[in-house]
Amino acid sequence: MQSITRRAALGGVASLGALSLAPSATQAAEALVSRNFSLTDPLTALRCHVKMVGSLGTETVYSFFRLNLYGDLGTGNFIPLFTMNNVLVDYWEAKGNDRHEMRKYEVGFYTKFDSHEPLEHFDNPVTGERRNIHHFRLGPVPRIYAPEGITAMGFTPKALPLELIGDRVFLATQSIEKMPDMVNPGQTTYVNSFTTMSALLVDLANPQINSAPIHAQLQNKSRWQPWIGMGDRPGGTVARGFGTKISGLDALPADVMAGVRRFVPEILDTKNWKEFVFEDTEYLRERAATKP
Repeated sequence: MQSITRRAALGGVASLGALSLAPSATQAAEALVSRNFSLTDPLTALRCHVKMVGSLGTETVYSFFRLNLYGDLGTGNFIPLFTMNNVLVDYWEAKGNDRHEMRKYEVGFYTKFDSHEPLEHFDNPVTGERRNIHHFRLGPVPRIYAPEGITAMGFTPKALPLELIGDRVFLATQSIEKMPDMVNPGQTTYVNSFTTMSALLVDLANPQINSAPIHAQLQNKSRWQPWIGMGDRPGGTVARGFGTKISGLDALPADVMAGVRRFVPEILDTKNWKEFVFEDTEYLRERAATKP
């Protein structure tokens, strides 16, 4: 990919015809995109990465995603299962020398597939069994972004090279990893997780903007979650999600906030969320509590 000068960056946008910048926007971009701004420069790439996933400053970043989840039996078409409303609260802190620390809290509650109606129980379309819902909680999870790389608890997203398409910069990350299965001792959990987010070039090049507005999509493939009752059947779940940063929890749609308060209220009080929570450990704890 070429070094992004004002001429190259803006010329790429103008070539898209209907997506061309208006004259006033072009003038603003010319003023904001430095002649030496290069997405291939490691420090520039790091700063762009942090601006998109969080913030170069010390602040709280809120995000909201909708995920449609499907069952993959290994053959045939995917089977629609349910949808997740996914809320994230990330505390970012600038430590100096291009080092940024983040503490993540994340929850999700389930609805009927592609619906906003809360899922009261899950009727497994493969087994016919009715199952109780196990809503998603994760955090606090620390993560560090620095010139030497990303340090994360658990799976670490690998950033692919930034791409300029039109007036937007695209960041793709991937986590293709494995670890021992906590729920099924002796087995291995495989995770294939992919996220793509984009932001306006002029926002990323603007030193006055610490946290860039984004569009984001994600896809992942993972093993069956134990609570849905698929046993040792081959396959797993596939998630397809989309979302963005939001100004705060008050910006959540009213029905989503109602579901958060009912199912995963912990995200509303992260200051008092001290103990580490992980989906598998929570499932094992609940399973042990229900055993006679």
